[in-house]
Amino acid sequence: MIAARLVCASVVAIQSMTIGQAPARASATAESSAGVIVGVTGHVVVERSAAPSRTATLGMRLEAVDVVVVDRGAVVSIYLKGGGVVRLSDATRFEMPKAADAPVRATSEAKLQSGTIAQLENGLWVLNDPAGSLLVSPMRGDGAWESTDTAVPLTPRYEALTEPHAVFVWSGGPVKARVVVAKRREAVWKSAPAAPGTILDAGAALPLVAGEVYTWWLEPEAGGPPLTAGVPFRMATDDVVARTKAIEAELRALAETAEGGAVADYLRVAHYAGASSWTRVLDLATHMPPGEARARAIEAASAGLRLDERNAATLAKRLGADPIR
Repeated sequence: MIAARLVCASVVAIQSMTIGQAPARASATAESSAGVIVGVTGHVVVERSAAPSRTATLGMRLEAVDVVVVDRGAVVSIYLKGGGVVRLSDATRFEMPKAADAPVRATSEAKLQSGTIAQLENGLWVLNDPAGSLLVSPMRGDGAWESTDTAVPLTPRYEALTEPHAVFVWSGGPVKARVVVAKRREAVWKSAPAAPGTILDAGAALPLVAGEVYTWWLEPEAGGPPLTAGVPFRMATDDVVARTKAIEAELRALAETAEGGAVADYLRVAHYAGASSWTRVLDLATHMPPGEARARAIEAASAGLRLDERNAATLAKRLGADPIR
């Protein structure tokens, strides 16, 4: 009876994200944007008529009226709305195209396929402005610290998985606990006892169905009342899984080009943000260089997972030690 109530409450929670509204929205600013800076080394500024020049930074959103000025020895890569990626270097002035299909002159150019870009672009807008883009309920505990003795499910939670297997992580609670997973109010898998902090991969023992919502919670090693409330997640739809495979292939190719490695890394973060795959975003963000872009990616992932600062930091630390792939 208790388990059934947990499943019911969790399904209602995830329906608030998946029915009638998306987890992220494109603001009016995003709609008018012409591109995003996805890589920068050296001194680069962005000029706009009747406005002060701004130093270019990773993740900066660009408008069609902007001019990107690259000093000698500097390099900047720009994602252009519509799928283009251009690389500028060596004392270049680059006027942002006025339309997505306008011809572009740059040191080098790549083009991502149209079938993969909508999700990626949505993620770029989210990473630029997490607070203004994400539609989520208040984070767990409304920012209040929880006792370290309390079991907290850390991942997966309130997100879509883009690979058909689930990996569970939690903190706190007893020395060992079991993970219980339910689908449509029926328990479908229970793990062997494991310690908090374990990265528990269910593997083939828990086959996930595209588009289905699941709920998981922790129960004592010997059984009994649940230790936590149920937390929902879902397996991404087939089209999202296909786009993920396609963009990964394109980004691997982009990483082989000059200066392409860092650009591919940032675009990968954007893709998973657009897919609402928040644990993957947090995992990737832990490997980004310090700066505003990294902080915004962690902010977006924390909000999507509905984790407060301390629990998000706990998960990030665990992912940094043993990344989930």
